Amino acid sequence: MIAEGVSLAFIGEHGVLFDEARQELFELDGGMAFAWSRLAEGAAIGRIAEEMGGPGLPDGEVRAWLGQAVAEWTRLGLIRPPAVRQHLDIGGTRVEIRYAAAFLADLAAPDFRHLEVARGTVDDGPDCRFDVAEEDGTVVIRRGALALATCRPDEIVPALRGALTLEAVQRGRHAVALHAATLAAGGHALLLSGCPGAGKSTLAVGLAAALARSGLGLAGDDVALLGADGRVTALRFAPALKPGSWPLLAGMRPDLLDLPVHVRYDGQQVRFLDGLPSAGGGPLPVRWIVGLDRRDGAGPALERLDPLETLRDLIGGAASADDRLGTGAFQALARMLDGAGCYRLTYARLDDAVALLAGLCGS
Repeated sequence: MIAEGVSLAFIGEHGVLFDEARQELFELDGGMAFAWSRLAEGAAIGRIAEEMGGPGLPDGEVRAWLGQAVAEWTRLGLIRPPAVRQHLDIGGTRVEIRYAAAFLADLAAPDFRHLEVARGTVDDGPDCRFDVAEEDGTVVIRRGALALATCRPDEIVPALRGALTLEAVQRGRHAVALHAATLAAGGHALLLSGCPGAGKSTLAVGLAAALARSGLGLAGDDVALLGADGRVTALRFAPALKPGSWPLLAGMRPDLLDLPVHVRYDGQQVRFLDGLPSAGGGPLPVRWIVGLDRRDGAGPALERLDPLETLRDLIGGAASADDRLGTGAFQALARMLDGAGCYRLTYARLDDAVALLAGLCGS
């Protein structure tokens, strides 16, 4: 019930609460300090009221006073109701999310349900915990005392995705993180790389839908973690689709236009599409790497690239725990490229791009 990072101490004749997250002090009188101490010990409100009651102090008045104190402490974030917990696996990083209120869990938890793991697998301690709570009318995502994001309710899911991605990358369990969508079939991966706006998510969804019967599935639409052995593990978030893709994909998934609209940190609206033909996240050897070049009016073309050119493109969008490419990451990239065919796909229309990649995968 007591919020993490809140501690009571007696300074002279004063009871003082310290909130580590806010870096604030709250002074308590003697009665409030006693009530706080008993709450911290796990005593029920009714029991505390009995202990504080006495001649001339009706039990009902004590309960009302305690109720007001608890309501104020809750408003200040000093105590919290029992959290709704969700346990996830994000590319091998075990995360526990604690939602301070049921309505927050209702807003965010469904979008991460496919990443859930049995609680028994994290009982020995998750790698990290995120707390999601409403404070002063906004939603705050914290990792311990550190506020990772402050957002509106419609921004929770993108903000959590960003925080979870950063956590997986900074854990440093993989050589480097690649900015690429990952599709998989037959135990091998196809990577679609490109700058933001190149159409990775839209093309990955279209290709997975078109080739579902052939066994191709979507593993992740944004980040692939490259291991030292040259294999990739995709972060299996539901694909984030921007407004420009909605009419293109609505024919394949009519329900797309009925999904909730979320807002990213940059103000961009997105919908998260679930229920696609999926593939395991990995680790998988990479068979094809396709750099995307989407240009209005361009004719569709798929050309073979020198692996060195693909290496330069991948490094440009890569990320690591220390924000630099080390020799281990360089060797991991070399191992991946050694077994992969490298291509550039130039296109303007989604259908043309899907047809060219379907031919590549079919080969």
